[in-house]
Amino acid sequence: MEAKDLLKKFGLSEYEALAYSTLLSLGSAKASVIGKDSGIPQSKVYEVLEQLANKQLVEFVGGRPKEFRAIPPQVALTNLLEERKSELKELEESIKLLQSIKPVRQNVIEGLWTARGKGLKEFVNRVCEMFDRVEKYAYVISRDFTYSPKLGEAVKNAVKRGATVRIIAMKGIDEKNYYQAKWYYSHKVQIRIFVTNVHPRIMVADGKEVLIRLDHNPTRQEKFPFTSLYSTDPALVKVFDSYMKSIWKSAKEVKLEDFKFS
Repeated sequence: MEAKDLLKKFGLSEYEALAYSTLLSLGSAKASVIGKDSGIPQSKVYEVLEQLANKQLVEFVGGRPKEFRAIPPQVALTNLLEERKSELKELEESIKLLQSIKPVRQNVIEGLWTARGKGLKEFVNRVCEMFDRVEKYAYVISRDFTYSPKLGEAVKNAVKRGATVRIIAMKGIDEKNYYQAKWYYSHKVQIRIFVTNVHPRIMVADGKEVLIRLDHNPTRQEKFPFTSLYSTDPALVKVFDSYMKSIWKSAKEVKLEDFKFS
């Protein structure tokens, strides 16, 4: 079986699989060379490479015109595989919910939106919705630069609109989160590190709305129950807005150039 066909099993399109397998053999190359060697029409090459970058399969390495390099399969494809596993687990959870015929508990208490359980997708969707509304700035506290294609697109659009996006990670840069951090960094997101083992995940947007996630077991990496709280109450938002700005000032600046993982 050709490399292209193997890559398509990971959910890549025909052109994405061709571009990635070509880059693996070339090492790094300009878009024109990638198009020529892979057979992808030149009018489509940049679009395909952008899609691969969003999936964290390739990265820009500078130069004029730009050069691209494939992220090693053991890193890139492992991340894709984990996403697919997560999706399958979510489907299994959905089947159980359908079989139980029990509604998901949701409560609205004095303007606070509360969703209890394992609704990670709903939480990420709420984050994306907030980024879609951002006009001036957003502060985010994340465990280790959480990324998904949908979230990445929402962040990119916010930056394009002129918003300042700042992400504070709760752990340092390592081989597991380096490429997520680099994706945000390369898309003009400001990143800093504030090392702590236990802390709520928080997003504040424009000083107008806040989203908080309280993990029931903060040390678990996946499939953990949590409670998320959303509010536009001015007094509550003001408290968290001031807190996030204070944390940002205390957090350590990051220079990704100092880290090298391959």
